[in-house]
Amino acid sequence: MYQSTYYIGKSSQTFADNLAAFGLAFVINSLAQGRAEVRLEDAGDAFAIFCEPALQAEWVQDAQFFAGAPFLITIDNKTHQKMAKGANVQVNDLPIGGAVAVDYAEEKERTNQFHEWRKGLPPAEQKALAQGKLIPAVPSPHPDWDLFRAINPAALQAYNQLVGEWWQGRQAFAAMLDILLQMTAQMPNDLARAEKAWEDLGKKKQWKVVKRVSASQLINPAQGKGSNAVKAVWAAPGNLDNFWMLEWLKMVGLRYGGFTKLVRGVKDRKTYALIPARLGWGSTHLKVMEKFQQRMAGGANAIQMDILAALRYTQVLIEHIEEANSEDLVAQFLGHPASAFVQGMQTAFYKDMGNAIAIMNIASINLPQWVKPATPQDFQSLKEALAEHELIVRVLNESHSEEYDLLKLYRDFLSANEMTPFFRFTTAYSVFIMHQLEKRQFVRPFTISTLETLFMNSDDTNKTFSQIVQNSGFKNIAYAIRHSTVVPQGRKAKGSRPPVEIRYGLGQQLARKAAYPQDFLAEIAEFIHLYNAENAQLREHNRNPFRKNISTEDIEALTGLIDRFGSKVICSMLVAYGYAREPFEKSAEADTDTPSPDEVAETGDEAEGGEE
Repeated sequence: MYQSTYYIGKSSQTFADNLAAFGLAFVINSLAQGRAEVRLEDAGDAFAIFCEPALQAEWVQDAQFFAGAPFLITIDNKTHQKMAKGANVQVNDLPIGGAVAVDYAEEKERTNQFHEWRKGLPPAEQKALAQGKLIPAVPSPHPDWDLFRAINPAALQAYNQLVGEWWQGRQAFAAMLDILLQMTAQMPNDLARAEKAWEDLGKKKQWKVVKRVSASQLINPAQGKGSNAVKAVWAAPGNLDNFWMLEWLKMVGLRYGGFTKLVRGVKDRKTYALIPARLGWGSTHLKVMEKFQQRMAGGANAIQMDILAALRYTQVLIEHIEEANSEDLVAQFLGHPASAFVQGMQTAFYKDMGNAIAIMNIASINLPQWVKPATPQDFQSLKEALAEHELIVRVLNESHSEEYDLLKLYRDFLSANEMTPFFRFTTAYSVFIMHQLEKRQFVRPFTISTLETLFMNSDDTNKTFSQIVQNSGFKNIAYAIRHSTVVPQGRKAKGSRPPVEIRYGLGQQLARKAAYPQDFLAEIAEFIHLYNAENAQLREHNRNPFRKNISTEDIEALTGLIDRFGSKVICSMLVAYGYAREPFEKSAEADTDTPSPDEVAETGDEAEGGEE
């Protein structure tokens, strides 16, 4: 029972298992109190929690009570008195305001005051606040406020019941911990034995014993009202239940290994849980998770939220490894993607049905696999690339069909770990850029350096992308595309009449021919002919811009690339590069004093209560 490895079986194959693993890691780390390193790992059919050196019996016997999750105190509609609805405790016996109990009404008022104060700030200070550069003049919302809103009222009784059982166990804390450790000391987890041991302990202490509790959909996305039977017999639908200790671990795990948020503009909800691969608890996880949850404080649409969660977690992870100045952490990261620490996140989408919620989707999102530093010097370029991807994604509004499709393509790119969806995204994004510039609205293109970072880190063993992007013919033809599309369109958006024809739809024309090498080369040749002829006219009339011509050597180089790598990949990369911004070019920038939509959460969402 007192050993170095404990397990949580993957019994549901949803994030319920992940949450239980994070909850167990919290317990073991609380017992170790800095005397051991705690680590989570994916062990195939289970999550393993390692404690090195092994957990000692005296650590458990001498442990002081710790609360993994606080009671949520609300006001009863009938008596108008404060109560912990669902738990058999007296509010007066609880220390409210700390780790044991939280007053929901007070936290709601505190949150509303914060957002009212933030609304009154000028745009520059709102942006500074979102970036953590401004100290709030009023108390900030409770770090678990999003979780409290998710719990109250739908999951309030089930939640408080779990917290109440753990609170009751403080009277025999070491014995309760022994039951939990015995349950998780082997695979499969011995739940039946743990239930019996808890029942025996309750009888000995003369407690009101609760062994099984309803499986809340907040932490069990695959469970809810229904009936399970070996034979097809009728049964009244009811809540599924589980052993309370396992459910308590999941609820604690949601605080430490996941988060839940309302989707912007609606009352739908998304819940996320990390998928640990090899994650140190104190050395990495707690520090990264705290900063990550701060980064996710703003609002977002449903698909956008998936993407931002993956990008921002990766950003914070890189920043932590770089700032930790730990040779061991750096060595673990170099040559490996971010998934060496965390594979990604499992998600669930909860549709608001008025008086209830319905699970509409269970999925997962990977961390970007191209974030794979080879040297410590790569950290900076990867951070810059991630920041640019975030800036592009976060201004897309999925209530507009064109932007919705773009977000879906980008999410597919993250989930599939394959470049085809990204090329589809960049091709569609090229059209979006031209449309936005035509309407004189700011749009942020990729920069060439960012694309190179992505492609170089996504390279296969043949170094396909490296050979393409370093080819002078490829670069020159991408330059010609750029100076026939986004560059003159950008000048037009600023009010200047471009002296060259803007090639609308060029990226789409090339993409339509991508599958056929001869047709694609013919399309490129036609474009180059018109481009060089236009350059000749500019020089004849001594007019700017003086664009460089495409040479026969450039065409020969491109033809060689097509012979080696195929027309599809060459076309996709040409469009991506052709509509990207050169680092030294100045393009229209957004007002840097104006916060982006996700940096300022919608105050209408913040005011939603629904508590009982």
